[in-house]
Amino acid sequence: MNFSGLYGNAPIKTALNAHLFHAYLIEGPKGSGKHTLADILTNALVCDGDDPPCGDCRQCYKFQQKCHPDIIDIPSDIAVDDLRQLLAEIVLSPNDARHKVYRIDGAERLHPAAQNLLLKTLEEPPPYAVFLLLCTAKEGVLQTVRSRCQTLTLEPIPEDTIREHFIKTFGVYDEKAKAATLLSAGFLGKALEIYRADGGGEVEKCKQLEQALKDDDTVAVFRIFSFKQREELVAFYNAFSLHIKYRLRTCTSEQRPYFAELVRLWDGAGDAMQTNVNVKFWNTNLARLCRKAKR
Repeated sequence: MNFSGLYGNAPIKTALNAHLFHAYLIEGPKGSGKHTLADILTNALVCDGDDPPCGDCRQCYKFQQKCHPDIIDIPSDIAVDDLRQLLAEIVLSPNDARHKVYRIDGAERLHPAAQNLLLKTLEEPPPYAVFLLLCTAKEGVLQTVRSRCQTLTLEPIPEDTIREHFIKTFGVYDEKAKAATLLSAGFLGKALEIYRADGGGEVEKCKQLEQALKDDDTVAVFRIFSFKQREELVAFYNAFSLHIKYRLRTCTSEQRPYFAELVRLWDGAGDAMQTNVNVKFWNTNLARLCRKAKR
C-alpha cells in the first residue's frame, strides 16, 4: 500500500500491508494524521491500480472528486433508525469497486444505542465491506465495538521529520516553525496548524509560565493568567497542555514526577472549563492549580 503523505507510524503501515481487516478503529488527537490515514486506506480499498492508491485510475479519480458511490460517510450524530436503514443496505454489492467503505468520523460521539446497532454488523459483515471508525480516544467507543476492530493508534513522529516537512513545504525552518514543532507534541498536523495561526507567541508564554513555576514566582504566574477573553484563555490552556506533555516525554527522570503531576492537574481542569465559562475565575483557578505541582 502506498502511504505517501503519512509520516512515521511504521507499525501501522506494517499491519495494513500484512492483511486486510473488516473494521479499523483509527485513534489519534487532532493533527495526528488520522484523517490522512483514513483517506489513504479508503482510496486504497477502492483503487484498481497495482500499488494502491495509484492516484491515476478511474476509482481514484472518483475518490478525489468525493463522488465515489462505494464510500459511505456516516455522521456521528446519526439517528438510530437512520443508521439501521443504512446498514440494511450493506447486503447490496459494491456499485463500482471491490469494497464498500463505511466511515464514521468522531465514533466516540456515536450514541450508545447506535454503537450497539453497529456492533451487529461488525460481527458478521459481508466480505466486501470495510468499516473505518475515527476517534480521538478509543475509550469513548464501547468495548464490544472496539473488540471487533483492529485499533490503529497514531503516534508522534520525530522532530527531524517535522523539520524536513517544514523545509519542503515552506522552504525554511525558522523560530516560528521551531516553536510550532515544540507545541505540537510530535504531531505534524498540529504543528502546521500552530505555525499558520500563532507560531511563537504561545510557546514563549508557556516557557515563561514554566520558569515562573520553577522560581516559585507567584506574581509572575498570576501576571501570565490575566486573560480578558475566554478564547485567549482556552488557546493558552491547550498550548500549555501540549507543552507540559512534551516536557514529560523529554525531561530527566528526576523531573518526571513533577511534570506527571502537572499534566494530571492540568488535564483535570479541562472538563470543568467546559461548564464554567467565567474567565476571571479560571485565570485564578489555573494559576493556583499550576502551583500545586511541587518540584
